[in-house]
Amino acid sequence: MLSKVFLKRITDAHSWLGLIISGLLFTIFFCGSIAIYRAEITQWAVQPHYNFSEGNALPLSEIIKKAIEGQHFDAKEHLSLILPTEQKPYYSAYIDVVHEVGEKDYVSFIIDPVSGEKLNHVEQFFLADFIYKLHYDLNFKAGSYIIGFVTLFFFFALISGILIHAKKLIASFFKYRTDQTKRSKLLDMHNVIGVMTLPFTLMYAISGLIFNLVIIYQIAFALVLYKGDQQALLDDAGYVAIKPVWKDKPWQDPAIDKVFNEISTRENYQASFVRMYNYGDESAIMHISGTMAQQIGGRFDIATELTTLNETVVNDPINSNVVRKGLQVVANLHFGNYAGYDLRLLYFVMGIGVCVLIVAGNLLWIDKKARQRVSSSRAIKIANAYTLTSTAGVILATIVAFILERVLPIDLNDRHLVLIYSFIGSLIMSAIYAAMIDNIKCCLANLLKASGFIGLALVLYDGIFYFNKIITLAYDSLTTALWTDGSILLLSLFSLHISRSLKFREQQKIELTQAVPS
Repeated sequence: MLSKVFLKRITDAHSWLGLIISGLLFTIFFCGSIAIYRAEITQWAVQPHYNFSEGNALPLSEIIKKAIEGQHFDAKEHLSLILPTEQKPYYSAYIDVVHEVGEKDYVSFIIDPVSGEKLNHVEQFFLADFIYKLHYDLNFKAGSYIIGFVTLFFFFALISGILIHAKKLIASFFKYRTDQTKRSKLLDMHNVIGVMTLPFTLMYAISGLIFNLVIIYQIAFALVLYKGDQQALLDDAGYVAIKPVWKDKPWQDPAIDKVFNEISTRENYQASFVRMYNYGDESAIMHISGTMAQQIGGRFDIATELTTLNETVVNDPINSNVVRKGLQVVANLHFGNYAGYDLRLLYFVMGIGVCVLIVAGNLLWIDKKARQRVSSSRAIKIANAYTLTSTAGVILATIVAFILERVLPIDLNDRHLVLIYSFIGSLIMSAIYAAMIDNIKCCLANLLKASGFIGLALVLYDGIFYFNKIITLAYDSLTTALWTDGSILLLSLFSLHISRSLKFREQQKIELTQAVPS
């Protein structure tokens, strides 16, 4: 049995720690839930702007030639291609170029697989990658370490939450008091969502720690299991550096298409990525990677010398080990990419559920402090503004970024920077508004209302300017844009519904207060 003193201390730690990390934790789960559909968001952004050619696709070797055509290609570096899929009918090409110090070292294009036409820079459609980067590194270099420590504290919050509610974890599993005080409702909501999402959140906490604080695990494994041989650990984990030595001899009849077709048509091999090293030289190597069908942890990486046809790197389920398989399983569990839309929808719902859990936890802390006479009103106001900005403010900033992704001209210089600054600007405006409003529920309702109306405006914009193109794409089995607009519509209506409910309950509370004689 846990002592009352221990439970009180761990409850206080759970509450304070939860409040401190809640802002970043909400961003992690909210942006991570959206990023589950990162590929679909990219297609939604790209496809209405272009008409892709119909017919037989060009061989990979021709696509590579088209990609480097007209570019100051640095053949001693590499060229990367993300391959087309059923829902993404184009190549994404990244070409390393000769550059001066401080200049950009690569260019990127969307390439039509049939005509080979270079359509636009990949970075012009930055929304999906921006949201994904917010999830794992907050869009700056050291951000992954910050996210890693937030995940570590989140793991502690999960364990402490289990200890706090261990006695009544099963008995009160479905307990939700609708006829009691606001605090009881919030507490029940926080507890029920916490228990229901526990396997999901534990999986995310552990896998997030592995990804973001991998350097700690790497050092520990290298010292304990590998006797200090860090390179052996990296080799076992599949991190094999491909560094062919430039021979300065032009290649003769490189077997690019032969090698690619042979590997990509192997049973259960689904190639998704190709990278060329030392293109045009006798030392050239082609690296092909992708997923294995019907395997939860299945990935493959094969690097082939194009002159000798020797496979210098072979990582697949047959040529694998426990470390590599374990990392692949953890990665697939984290990203939910081992099944179809239904599983990813479950991941999305669970992720949003954790976001609700975070908001409920913060409101519980604020309500508890408001009841204490010794609590500072300034501290409560700061906690209100912090909660509103880091939750409803993030939602508003995200939908603002979505609508700008659609309405900004695709040839606008530094288009991606506009998205970043719009997100930051929306957060700042939300923070200013939250600081001006004392009633947290009214402020939350208004921010959600603004998000809902912007989402409806986005769907209306697509209906006016891209309706025929989206329907045409759907007839060609490219339904991503249609489904994405439908999802935005549903989520916008849901935001408006929540906003209306909050406003209605707050109005009822005001009327009840006024009706009670002083």
